[in-house]
Amino acid sequence: MSLEKALEFDVIKAQMEQYCAFSLGKQEVANSQPAYDPLLIRRNLARISEALACVVHIGPMPFPGVKDIRSMLESADRGRILGEQDFLAEMRLIEGVRAAVNYEKDLQEVDHPALHELFSSLIVHERLLHQLQTCFNDYGEVKDSASEGLRHVRSEMRRCDGEIAAAANRFLSQHAGSVVDSIVTTRAGRAVVLVKASDKNTFGGMVYGDSASGSASYVEPAALVPLNNRKEHLMAKEQDEIHKILAKCSQAVQAAAREEIANINTLGILDGIFAKARWGKEHDACCAAMTDEKKIIIEKARHPLIDPARVVANDYHLCDPQHTLLITGPNTGGKTVSLKVIGLFVMMSYAGMPVTCAFCTLPYFDRVFADIGDDQSVVSSLSSFGAHVTHQAEICKYATDKSLVLLDEVGSGTDPSEGEALAIAILNELRSRQCMTVATTHYNRLKAYGKRHKDILLASVQFDMEKLEPTYQYVEGLTGQSNAFAIAQRYGLPKSIIKYAAFLKEQSKSDEDKLIERLEAQLQLNLEKQQKLDAEIAENKKLKAQLEAAQKQLDAQKEKIQDKAEEEARAYVEQVSAKADAIMKQMRQVQSTPHYHEAINQRHALNALVDKEQPKSVPSQHHEYQVGDAVQLKGSSTVCEIVRIEKKDITILFNGREMRVKKNQIVPSDHVIAHVKEEPSVQMARSSIFSSMPIQCNLIGMHVDEAMERLDAYLDEAKVNGLKSFRIIHGDGSGALRKAVHARLARDKQVKEFRLGAPSEGGTGATVVTMK
Repeated sequence: MSLEKALEFDVIKAQMEQYCAFSLGKQEVANSQPAYDPLLIRRNLARISEALACVVHIGPMPFPGVKDIRSMLESADRGRILGEQDFLAEMRLIEGVRAAVNYEKDLQEVDHPALHELFSSLIVHERLLHQLQTCFNDYGEVKDSASEGLRHVRSEMRRCDGEIAAAANRFLSQHAGSVVDSIVTTRAGRAVVLVKASDKNTFGGMVYGDSASGSASYVEPAALVPLNNRKEHLMAKEQDEIHKILAKCSQAVQAAAREEIANINTLGILDGIFAKARWGKEHDACCAAMTDEKKIIIEKARHPLIDPARVVANDYHLCDPQHTLLITGPNTGGKTVSLKVIGLFVMMSYAGMPVTCAFCTLPYFDRVFADIGDDQSVVSSLSSFGAHVTHQAEICKYATDKSLVLLDEVGSGTDPSEGEALAIAILNELRSRQCMTVATTHYNRLKAYGKRHKDILLASVQFDMEKLEPTYQYVEGLTGQSNAFAIAQRYGLPKSIIKYAAFLKEQSKSDEDKLIERLEAQLQLNLEKQQKLDAEIAENKKLKAQLEAAQKQLDAQKEKIQDKAEEEARAYVEQVSAKADAIMKQMRQVQSTPHYHEAINQRHALNALVDKEQPKSVPSQHHEYQVGDAVQLKGSSTVCEIVRIEKKDITILFNGREMRVKKNQIVPSDHVIAHVKEEPSVQMARSSIFSSMPIQCNLIGMHVDEAMERLDAYLDEAKVNGLKSFRIIHGDGSGALRKAVHARLARDKQVKEFRLGAPSEGGTGATVVTMK
């Protein structure tokens, strides 16, 4: 049995062929063989690694309509005139090359130096494509626009067809009694009509045979003869023109034939590479890393031909100083599968293919040897044992320190005592050659032999004694039992026979064997505990992820609730603002009358509404205030500035006057204090009432509604104190606040005049008011 068939490498290639776009790509995959030259291995792995990244990030490479037309191009290169369908295939090839070049342009985010060598060799013959598209349509037919002569001939042909149709219709109407069918048909390329057989010689012209029944005949009337002759002449001229076009286009293809053949060969290589990459993506594969060290490391390896739902992923490690891996365990337990996985991954990697595992590191081998399966032959009189020995003899003759050797059931097929001895001798020889060896066995002497040598790694595949079935789980450092008795019982062998066989086996054991079995049983118990612990850790990680997801969901709900509360608060503030606007409107109406005390009552009502309805902001108990911070008294919307902070008291500037308050009497404000140079206040007196107030009102940093409220309060106070001239500081900004201030002053009948301030008075950022 060949190495390809033994490792089922040919089956893998057949799967990959299904992902190819055209025949040359399939041929490329079918011809893929392991390359034992390190340079070729690195090149092939670099290409497939980059292609796999391209397929994952961008998608598969397109090959629209590309076919293997190398033989046609070779004929064109020799000067043969091509047919219409040949030119259609050439157009599809050029379009395919252009699609490949455009695909590479989309690979800006994927590093691909190895693939770039292939892409950069492609040549897009745009001028040739344009010439062919001018001459041929999408079905390969020659267009009228291919040449001026062809356009003229076909125009004449259409005119001639019209004249033939008209003449035929006149004949049909004039001889309706003799005509069998009103449809004009053709015979030998000439237009004819179907008439009664008895009348076929009465119209002149030519007769082109009878119908199947013999009751009608196909006749070319005399009136159609000259027209048909003209049509034949035009058809001949058409063929001459087409021949000229084909010859001209063939010469154009001939000039590019060699480059087009190279393009096809490159596309075939790319098709094969990307077919392997698509297979790798579908099978969640990766590319092996190569090392000069003598080690095999494969993590989470899955045999690609086992159902993904049933396959068991295993880890394989074989590193210095261990060069021999001896796998033990029950029949049907997966020993051979593990051996095949290692050999198959080496062959696939050396052939530039991805492997089905999470991580893979392989050394450079000069050759892979394998003795797997049964090559028994009736024709050559070769027994099963003889076939094994033949392969093993070849291995022992040609294997080197850089070879990989795979031995399935080494020493089997003969007397067990002799088979064990032969197996030990073969392993000794391979160990002396320092080659890497993977072998499977049932022999107890081989297990004991492996335990005595540090360069041999013992491993086993596990068996579930409760379910009496293999688990296919590979475990390093532990020898397995054949479990023949359990398997025999599962298949119905009487218990009495099994019990006696177990007794005989126990008698044959040495003290050393019994000690080893106890140690291995303890090791197996520890392994099961470790697996249980790993499962619990995985479950805890899963629960942690679920809790984190639940926390995120709660945070999202909390944020949604906060958004809803803020929305309700905004609606509440708008409602309160509407009530405040109504009261302010009443105040303005009252202020326009002499009953000033009613305006004062409305002002108290507005302040009461604000105190009652305004949502309270609760500052943090640990909020640290700084001099210059903007604050508000609780229950007031007036913005104040902190001017001094003492141990227990805070001094604020409230409407131009200093006020001492406690920390719990104020709350932080979002407004920004605009620092404007203050003018000295003056003492004003009216009648017997004495009071002091600032001669300016600072509205900077306030919203329009808030500023109007502050302005109204200041105007009230100015009227009460008899202040005749003062300044309103509103700043420039967008001008909205200045416009609102002027509109308010214009409505107040007690305002005599107002103007923008002079440069020394604040310029356009202030308004000077004079009262009546």
